[in-house]
Amino acid sequence: MKIDLFKLNNLGHIQVDSDYDIKETTNDIKKVDKCHVDGEFSIDYEDNIIFNGSINGTLILVDAYSLDAVPYDFNVSLEDEIVGKFEDFYRINKNSLDIFPFIWENIVSEVPIRVTKNSKLPKTSGDGWLVNKE
Repeated sequence: MKIDLFKLNNLGHIQVDSDYDIKETTNDIKKVDKCHVDGEFSIDYEDNIIFNGSINGTLILVDAYSLDAVPYDFNVSLEDEIVGKFEDFYRINKNSLDIFPFIWENIVSEVPIRVTKNSKLPKTSGDGWLVNKE
């Protein structure tokens, strides 16, 4: 999604309340479902573009033990989050600001180190074998 920088500069703020279809993936994130961004972009007195709002949805992650797909709900609340300097974006992009990198950065920051759908730990010993825990 793109924000109109001319409109943002004239009005001082732009409301966003939209669902996004994110195709980006990583080794840990297999899919992003139902990503929703709700909030406001504004310009502060130091000419920074600021975001106040939330980003939420469902990540499809890989189970740490079975490698199956595991849904993981996320909700990122941001208050006075600096996106960047207005002048820098305006000089490079002229009239628009693509907010996808900002959204993606905040989604990736919510990925847990490990996720599993089973509450039981896997076996650490069996018939003739034992996992060394050193």
